Amino acid sequence: MRSIIILALALLAATGCANLQPAQPPQHRFDHAHDFGATAIAFSPDGKTLASGGLRGELALWQVSPPNPIARFPAHDDSVRALSFGTQTLLVSSGDDGKLLVWDTQTRSRVAERQSTAVAGMVFAADEIITGHRDGALRVWRFPDLAPLRETRIGDGIIALAHHGAMVAFATDSGRVVLYSSALEPQRELQADGPAAHDLKFSPDGSLLVAGGWFKMLLWDVATGQRRSLPAEHDGLLTSVDFSPDGRRLASIGRHTDSAVRLWDSRQLRVERRYQAHDLCGAMIRFSPDGRHMASASDDESVRLYDLSLPYEPR
Repeated sequence: MRSIIILALALLAATGCANLQPAQPPQHRFDHAHDFGATAIAFSPDGKTLASGGLRGELALWQVSPPNPIARFPAHDDSVRALSFGTQTLLVSSGDDGKLLVWDTQTRSRVAERQSTAVAGMVFAADEIITGHRDGALRVWRFPDLAPLRETRIGDGIIALAHHGAMVAFATDSGRVVLYSSALEPQRELQADGPAAHDLKFSPDGSLLVAGGWFKMLLWDVATGQRRSLPAEHDGLLTSVDFSPDGRRLASIGRHTDSAVRLWDSRQLRVERRYQAHDLCGAMIRFSPDGRHMASASDDESVRLYDLSLPYEPR
């Protein structure tokens, strides 16, 4: 019996201690948002609407304040992996089925469609969409008609993509992190191998590139290429990260043994707020364009909203 108790305490210490700290619940939970898991989220430019995608390919629209469901409709034949608003009413979705779809969110009708290969990341660069694919391709599409513009092959499967100004950064499943121009011209390699970087994000001023790693947050100085890692209060993979629009905060969500949400002071690189964990693995976290709200998605089928303007009251 003594050995069993010791083993149980050891497992708790290894997998759950960070989540024993007081944490604030979300301001709202959209439960049963997506069957078998919510996989992707994106705020509209005015921050009033949140879009989410699910493991089974459907899309949903939610009113942020006050929180209310707007619509839910079929979209993809497989899991949704990336969402982005191009305008207030035009939403682009992509995922494992290789489809790129542009939606009119008012009518829930398709504006444009292109068939490609499985998409792992998608970003806007002016009036163009850049997609990173699991087969190692970077592709550029015209928005909103999705006319193909250019393409290059990386060689490794792309798992994350970020954009700032004329820079595009991508991470591969082999551990590379590389800078390209938005014209798809190679610039330089920040990391040749090492821990895979998940959900790359540039700081608003473009000086810092951040990603999630196992137990750590990964950070690169874009000017020097220097990398450092920061221990995080996540007992497993940091599956998603995001910068607040003013650059003062970082958000992170964990996966595997830890689905907690953490809000960081990006200057001091320390946790300033702790939010309650999802019931299952965390999938994605995003700030609203005005920085007031955060949203998170999870395998527990929920989408959660956090109002950062409210007092912080951990329980």
